[in-house]
Amino acid sequence: MPFLDISPLELIALLALAVMLFGPDKLPGAVQGVARTLRQFREFTRNAQNDLKKELGPEFQDLELTDLHPKNFVRKHVLGPDGAEDPAFREIRDITQTLNGEIRGAADGTRRLAADDATPDDALYRAPAPRLAAGERPPFDADAT
Repeated sequence: MPFLDISPLELIALLALAVMLFGPDKLPGAVQGVARTLRQFREFTRNAQNDLKKELGPEFQDLELTDLHPKNFVRKHVLGPDGAEDPAFREIRDITQTLNGEIRGAADGTRRLAADDATPDDALYRAPAPRLAAGERPPFDADAT
């Protein structure tokens, strides 16, 4: 298990910071306090999970707290315990993919029709402005300013 994705250099910096904050004489006590708190937290979560299993009944004996996360819950109940996809779910996914393909095709067709129907006036707005020659003044539109 990675240690919170901390690089060795970051770990050394954290240790140096801890020594500066607590001092070398109080650091072992602080580490023991943190370790004690982590053990108590793990024990609390283990007891809460056991109480939850006991209250829910024998049907939920294989319940894990990670199963309550929505993504894991859906994955477990849609794909099943062996990871095999439910046939009804496969049919829904196929229909969704088909509809998405048809929607993309219709959107592409609409874009092509819009490009074909472009008028010469539309080209004015898309064309880059011509470059001015050296010393040439830009056009002035009194109504626009």
